[in-house]
Amino acid sequence: MLIRAFGQYWNPDIVDWGKQGPGNKGQLLGSGKWGATKIDIDVWDQHGIYVLHDEFRCVYVGQTSGQFLGKRLRDHLTDRFAGRWDMFSWFGIDSVLASGALRRAGIRQVQPAELIQTIEALGILIADPPLNRKRESLDRAIVVEQQKSPHPHTIRHYLQKLAEDVEEIKGKV
Repeated sequence: MLIRAFGQYWNPDIVDWGKQGPGNKGQLLGSGKWGATKIDIDVWDQHGIYVLHDEFRCVYVGQTSGQFLGKRLRDHLTDRFAGRWDMFSWFGIDSVLASGALRRAGIRQVQPAELIQTIEALGILIADPPLNRKRESLDRAIVVEQQKSPHPHTIRHYLQKLAEDVEEIKGKV
């Protein structure tokens, strides 16, 4: 597969977006497994495609070939998509090294079957069509789980805690 790392349904509320302007990058922190070892990964500089979601529904698909993933996503916080998405997924072509650093994808020969399999896998992962029995996996790609914010004072955290409290109360009634 052409995809080397991916993350699904990340919460933008707990991302360090940095500051607008050149040289002011933030961090898209996650963790994944390199063999049996858990590693920390910053995917801000990743290249590939990304999906903006609103309540788990795909509302926009974009690509990051000329810019980094983090910058493209940060731009969407203030452009015509501002306030219209609440999660994002990303599918990157840059490899993750054992150190957690990214290695920029280079030019390589791609067989038609590999290209077609990758496109199908991405289509299924993004659209989640109900009639597909096949649950896709991206062979050789590292699944990167978003790291939790060290400061749990986000709106989403508050609402999730409130929902958990309501469920707990319902269970006691």
